[in-house]
Amino acid sequence: MIIIDLATKAMQTAIKAVVDSIKTTTDDTKTDVDIIKQSVGTIGTQIENKDAGKVIKTQIITSNGTFAMPPGVTEVYLTGGGAGGGGWSRDGGGTVTYHTGATGGATSFGALLTLPGGAGGSRTAVTYVGGAPGGPGGAAGNAAISVSYTDAGNSGGAGGGSGYYSGGGKGAYCAGGGGASTVYHGGGGGDFVIDRPVTVTPGSVINVTIGIGGDGGNGILTVKWWE
Repeated sequence: MIIIDLATKAMQTAIKAVVDSIKTTTDDTKTDVDIIKQSVGTIGTQIENKDAGKVIKTQIITSNGTFAMPPGVTEVYLTGGGAGGGGWSRDGGGTVTYHTGATGGATSFGALLTLPGGAGGSRTAVTYVGGAPGGPGGAAGNAAISVSYTDAGNSGGAGGGSGYYSGGGKGAYCAGGGGASTVYHGGGGGDFVIDRPVTVTPGSVINVTIGIGGDGGNGILTVKWWE
């Protein structure tokens, strides 16, 4: 007679639980693998349809004009901003005249994107504190730095920065101009974007406007596309 020792019911239940757990883990792993395969397939399709055999091209625009969209191009990437605002200033001599800085002009890519210029610096009501800093052109622009009056320093307010560019003097591209003399605040920087994707129509002609600085830096626009 052959006697076989079988596991107790409790032991069989424990073994089944372990087997079920292994099966669940295997199923989850299979699902993860399927998701990864699907993602890789999607990326591969995008590369084949868009970038395979193509190169990125760039055009820098610093004055008003037009941009002719190449055939087959449906998307471009825009980097640039509106012009910087001018700094607050005053005229000396027999009669002192105060000047609020001029607002910087907007930069636009047809009706597809408009980047406002920075506001000009303005005077506050408080003596020897200088003008109020110029407001930014938009979410990406920076207001000018406040500089208070000191007998020793007599330094003007710095213009607001924008994107890659720092303000000061007449300002770099899109940046606000510095406040002239003593304690006058600079203008704000223009709104700025970096590689903003914009959907376009192949073969269309886009009117481009580059903002002129209000004694701040002029605007600029760089267009990139795959071709």
